[in-house]
Amino acid sequence: MNEVPFTESLAHFVANDRWSEVEQFFNESAFAKHLGIHVNFSDPANPRCEINTIEPFHLGGVGKDYINGAVIAGMFDLVIGLTGITYTPLGNMATSNVNIRMLKPVEKNRFYLTGAVTQKVGSRVFSEATLFNYLEEPCAVANGEIRVGIA
Repeated sequence: MNEVPFTESLAHFVANDRWSEVEQFFNESAFAKHLGIHVNFSDPANPRCEINTIEPFHLGGVGKDYINGAVIAGMFDLVIGLTGITYTPLGNMATSNVNIRMLKPVEKNRFYLTGAVTQKVGSRVFSEATLFNYLEEPCAVANGEIRVGIA
């Protein structure tokens, strides 16, 4: 069976404002399912990733009452990458850099991240993201770079 390449079908959904199908691509991935991440494109310019149910594997770091930094880093990588989704018509894309600054520990409760593009220079897209805890307090910020239109 000839399956349409992921980027091609994703670009089709983006070009036709079919954001529920874009969400479905990511929410049905093994990565998102395993970590319990829900991707939301209700505002495509500001993708959102959230974890609403905290499992024991989410915890670590400073005791067991806080979200593990590896989970936080993975989510920042995802949300930074998702900010570049509108560039899928240019071809494949990949997150090439993420810098994270922790502001305060993230308690073991639901939390979410939002991201946005800050600028595009050639084939590089620069983005920023913020992690908010269940009290809507910013707990971490990140900036990153995505390469778009790569082979």
